Amino acid sequence: MRSTVKNIVIFVMGAVIAAALMFLALNMQKEPSQGTNSFGTPSQGISLTAPAAHAVEATATTPPLNTSRISFIAYYQRTLGWTLADTVPAFVSYFDGGNYYDGLVRVWDSGSIGTVGSGTYLDVKVRVRADGWILAWFDRFEDDPGAIVYWGHQLHQTGAPPSYSTTLSRAIEIVFSVTGIGFPGHNMIGMYDYSEPSATRLLVFGHSIYATTATYYYTIPANSTMVPIKLLIRAGGYSYYGYANTLRVDDGLVYQKTDTYWGWSTFETDAWTKGIQHVVAQSSGSYCCSSVAFIMWTG
Repeated sequence: MRSTVKNIVIFVMGAVIAAALMFLALNMQKEPSQGTNSFGTPSQGISLTAPAAHAVEATATTPPLNTSRISFIAYYQRTLGWTLADTVPAFVSYFDGGNYYDGLVRVWDSGSIGTVGSGTYLDVKVRVRADGWILAWFDRFEDDPGAIVYWGHQLHQTGAPPSYSTTLSRAIEIVFSVTGIGFPGHNMIGMYDYSEPSATRLLVFGHSIYATTATYYYTIPANSTMVPIKLLIRAGGYSYYGYANTLRVDDGLVYQKTDTYWGWSTFETDAWTKGIQHVVAQSSGSYCCSSVAFIMWTG
């Protein structure tokens, strides 16, 4: 009798484990890279909070930043670690203000550091202060706000853009890297947009594909607060042998690239109605690579 009960228990446990594994396998197949999926609501995104006033205003040892020219800014205050001189290798050019450096940090999409690297790059404005503040920002009149997206991978890698890392936080990470001090993590870097002070959150979602197609869906919750006209589409890619990379949103052609040169374009749109499911169709032909990110501000 005991043997029979034992066998029944073992059978039931085996069935439960098998069902769990099957459920896991089926759900793994629902990743965006498989084609038709719903992204639903993206992760909580990046909180937008202004840096402390003394980090950007004039102090006894540093001049103020002109926030009227700044759009996105990323910031962090370290408590120990390096001296200013340790950060010099992070810059491709800089001004020594005594107790601070103002300069440019080159952010390569391949992850390279320094003046020489592979892929494309963006020079980010960075200030490092002796009191521990590190600030990286975009000029709202000069820099492309879509460049906030930092894929941080080789061109042929597929997948979604990262949840927290941005081009600006990558610039701060490079400063940490050259000093040999451990980076606290992209999710620890503060972020704010002076050009959209009513926005409290930044959401980034999308897809990167190679020689394939992807269809996915997105619905902006009906009760969400959107900052008006602040939805950007950041598209990049290249093509070989005449195959076109295309991006369509609700059957409307947004982006098409047919040349062999990797490049990025940013589009601004207010066409996504809240509470309605929108269809995103992305296509990358043979020997083509396509990356698309949607950047949305919310209140």
